Amino acid sequence: MTEEITDPSSADNEDDGDEPEGMPFLDHLEELRWRILKALTAIVLGAGVAFVFSDPLLHLLTAPYEDAVHSLQQQGSPGPVEAMKRWLEEVRGLHVEEPSVEEATWPALPYNRQLQSLKVMTWFFVTLQVALLGGLILALPVVFYQFWRFVAPGLVTTEKKLFLPIVGMSVFCFTAGAAVAHSLVLPIGLRFFLSLEPRDMTSQWAVDEYIGFVLRLIFGFGIVFEMPVVSLFLARLGLITADYLRSIRRYAVVVIFVMAAVFTPPDPLSQLMMALPLFGLYEISIWVAVVAERRRKEPNDDTLDD
Repeated sequence: MTEEITDPSSADNEDDGDEPEGMPFLDHLEELRWRILKALTAIVLGAGVAFVFSDPLLHLLTAPYEDAVHSLQQQGSPGPVEAMKRWLEEVRGLHVEEPSVEEATWPALPYNRQLQSLKVMTWFFVTLQVALLGGLILALPVVFYQFWRFVAPGLVTTEKKLFLPIVGMSVFCFTAGAAVAHSLVLPIGLRFFLSLEPRDMTSQWAVDEYIGFVLRLIFGFGIVFEMPVVSLFLARLGLITADYLRSIRRYAVVVIFVMAAVFTPPDPLSQLMMALPLFGLYEISIWVAVVAERRRKEPNDDTLDD
């Protein structure tokens, strides 16, 4: 009879995830392994879907290059400063030109500016890279969900309520970073680099290097735009405070430039274009930490009043 009573209770304790300290280290590793496998499975499935639509995705990635080439041709191949100035005017709507028939029909790039493939399997590997990044973006909700499920057993009830805000903000911030890289940073960088080249120069960039450059830029911006989400999560856990973030601001500047050097190609312009948004995100993270601290203290105040 004693064994019949104690066994169910021990089984209930094993099923209850509110006591993660009772789980052995190898069980933690097993749990982590299954979470990683599920996230990778979602990425592979998403990559399969993205592979089917690889042609539109590749056109989306090469469109900024084609637009930059056509724009500089119409402007008569200006210098870097003038090219940046005219692009900003176009974005603001201050520099309005008459509609061009060539621009409306998307003419083919001139021979000396066309992307080229230098190896047998170049286009195949380029398609795989695009499919993997597309699969990662499609699988972001599942990836963040699996990460949350791994850390959730170690959290209290009030912290578990952050599930939807954290996962939702993570997906939104990564997508916003990727959009900023594609629609803002990439056009500026391409116009700058192309404007440095002579007009009569044959400059046929390798398509795998160009796509790799674009994917690193998009992925890097997506990662660094997660800074406010990380700050929110750590602040709600009480691991960081807004005052602490303010006190290490000078060291954060160094870390920001190091991150910009890691996630961008080795050129000063790309690093600067990532470092500047990072400064803004760091200041936003301080504000997010202030709000998170107030929300974290509210339940404690209620309990004292009761």
